[in-house]
Amino acid sequence: MRDSIVGTIANAFAILFDGTRSFIRALSASLPYLFNMNPNTLRKEVTEQYPDPVSSRTVDDLPPRTKGLIQNDIDQCIGCRECAKSCPVDCFTIESERLLDTQKEWVSLFDIDHSKCISCSLCVEVCPTSSLSNSKRYEFAAYDRKEMVESFGKGEPPRRGEYR
Repeated sequence: MRDSIVGTIANAFAILFDGTRSFIRALSASLPYLFNMNPNTLRKEVTEQYPDPVSSRTVDDLPPRTKGLIQNDIDQCIGCRECAKSCPVDCFTIESERLLDTQKEWVSLFDIDHSKCISCSLCVEVCPTSSLSNSKRYEFAAYDRKEMVESFGKGEPPRRGEYR
């Protein structure tokens, strides 16, 4: 009985010692940054304020394979909805209808919600007409989520006999 009590007390002190040691290590790592002690040994700040004119990137500065925002060449789009089927986050809203005279699809609504898009480019890979592509635009800041929806649709279909 006495051994179990002594063992329990020893175990409690070991846990207390480990916790105190861990706390002191964490405190010694963070205190210099908190009180800005000895600035010669501290690391340089790497946070940049947006937009920083010195380090702002232009389209020409980007690597050739940069995955920017998705764009659609609506004139090549056939409204097959393969992009919407392959999208893991459902960021496409597509409405199309078949034209009577030409039997082609008229894409009246093609919206991409960039607030949902994760830039996986699965939609670009499955597009049969290559109308979807990655642009080099990477900045798309907005105050409202609705402003992050980009519309590419053609609008209402023309009346019979007015097709291009």
